[in-house]
Amino acid sequence: MIKWIKERWEVLSYLFFGVMTTLLNIVLYALFNKLFGYEAANSWGNVLDNFLCILFAYATNRTFVFASKTKGKEAFAEFGKFFVCRLGTMILDAVIMVVGGNLLAAQGAALMDGLLQSIGNTLLTGGSATSVVVIGGPDGPTTTYLAGITTQGLWGLGVKFVSNVAVIVLNYLFSKVFVFTRKKDD
Repeated sequence: MIKWIKERWEVLSYLFFGVMTTLLNIVLYALFNKLFGYEAANSWGNVLDNFLCILFAYATNRTFVFASKTKGKEAFAEFGKFFVCRLGTMILDAVIMVVGGNLLAAQGAALMDGLLQSIGNTLLTGGSATSVVVIGGPDGPTTTYLAGITTQGLWGLGVKFVSNVAVIVLNYLFSKVFVFTRKKDD
């Protein structure tokens, strides 16, 4: 078992710290959403949380994942390559969040609303309690909440999750191929 872990340490540690970076990214997204609103969280808040996550990811990737020993100018160049690669995936994340989170928010919220109503109706007809609350008038529901999260917020978190999966995969490839390259004598 120990040998198996040692042989796969780089990937396992990258996945662990990738999950930690993703959690930080999602927590910051939710915090910015709560403090500044949905559209701010999907625009400038998303950029700010990505910058903070880039710093966290560089520190953990350099130290724990790829065990980089570069110093001086080489370390500065390494950080520069890391930052440029992460800027590329940050732009991808921003595009996904603006398109999926903002431009498709109404369609996504409607999709989540229908899904949650279906789940709520299923739970209610089974006689069980549910945390799905539908608020509306005589024309039908206007907003559905799931434990205090609006369907728009739930959609935004789903888009953020999908974006993070794509970003994690690309970031690993970029780090492995372009950033933390070991010299032949290492």
